[in-house]
Amino acid sequence: MHLVLSPLTVFLERDGFSKIPPLVGDEDFGLDTGQDLTQIAALQAFTCVECGRCTEHCPANNTGKILNPKEIILGTRQYLKEFGPKSAEPLLGKHLSMEAAFQCTTCGACEFQCPVGIQHLPLIVGLRRGAVNTGKWENSHGGELFVTLERQGNSLGFPPSDREKFIEKSGLPYFDGTQDYCLWMGCLGSFDPNGRKILLAFVEVLRHLKISFGVLRQEKCNGDPARRLGNDYLFGELAQSNLEQIREAGVKKMVSICPHCVRTVGVDWKEHGGAVDIEHHSELIARYQDRLPLDRDQQKSMVFHDACYLGRYRGVYDEPRDVIARFGQVVDPPRARERGFCCGGGGGLMFLGEESGKRMNLDRAEELVATGASVVAAACPFCNSMLRDGLAAASQTPPELLDVAQIAAAAIAKKADGV
Repeated sequence: MHLVLSPLTVFLERDGFSKIPPLVGDEDFGLDTGQDLTQIAALQAFTCVECGRCTEHCPANNTGKILNPKEIILGTRQYLKEFGPKSAEPLLGKHLSMEAAFQCTTCGACEFQCPVGIQHLPLIVGLRRGAVNTGKWENSHGGELFVTLERQGNSLGFPPSDREKFIEKSGLPYFDGTQDYCLWMGCLGSFDPNGRKILLAFVEVLRHLKISFGVLRQEKCNGDPARRLGNDYLFGELAQSNLEQIREAGVKKMVSICPHCVRTVGVDWKEHGGAVDIEHHSELIARYQDRLPLDRDQQKSMVFHDACYLGRYRGVYDEPRDVIARFGQVVDPPRARERGFCCGGGGGLMFLGEESGKRMNLDRAEELVATGASVVAAACPFCNSMLRDGLAAASQTPPELLDVAQIAAAAIAKKADGV
């Protein structure tokens, strides 16, 4: 049957890579029973050619988790064969595992590799929605994350006043409508020590390039972890609150150090009326790279780690490499670009943790260390946080971990000092 259906799936119009469909009405809770399965999801369940490429590239499956993307699709097929498309039988149960659904990092490797265009991620996130919105998912870490986002407005649980203090201490200007860009700080850029270092390094690059910027007076989490974990109500509350601030400030263009923020703000917020022009900081830096110092240190090798939400989700591979190539020799790990291996932090997993198998960040860190590079270059604060722990566990003398902005800022400072 898949020989007949596969061409239909391949040529059906796509709504974008890993596009999560909006919920329709107050009675739509996601994929809870067979009645909730869309026609495209049912079609794709019978389209799978069982080649296993999705499973081969899945970071969860590669590190000993029970998640198998192929079995998610085939499990849906078995459900439909046994219960039918109008069944009130829960989807998560006999043929589909809740544990597996919540092990996904939403890295997109499965969907990207599928030769017949099956969309695994909308199905997986849909299953999460059904479990969360009907109260079936009971996870202490997930529940704590949702409460933290509701009460504090950020995923790390810090009071908003800590962000204000950091802004004042760092001398960051507030956006007043006259600057070139509004700099979206994000949770990690606002509260995490290493995320703050990346943000301030990017600020130094912006100042060197004479690009004016300002930050919002109030900013909450964009809602990415809530969205990917299936809590659409919480995601909507966060998105609408932020959009109100952005409209009041008169923001036209935004830039962020976080690919997750870029994706969520630029794509997912559209569901709530958002039309924000936002780009990743590596894209902006690459566009002005000719105005950066040129200091190709032939002795310094840098291995670049592709962030899933920058690469597969946004198609940005060359820009960060072009920037760091001005300051050293760039090498790629065996799994790079479209085949890049996830750090393990996406899909809300940075806040849930891994309770089985090998840690994904360790698996990736070992691969990066094996290249012999003296620097691991990243372009995502999620990756930076995950790889920092992974590198420390992978080697007693790990390579230096730096963001693209930190590498550029260090070269700017070096030139200013006349070194």
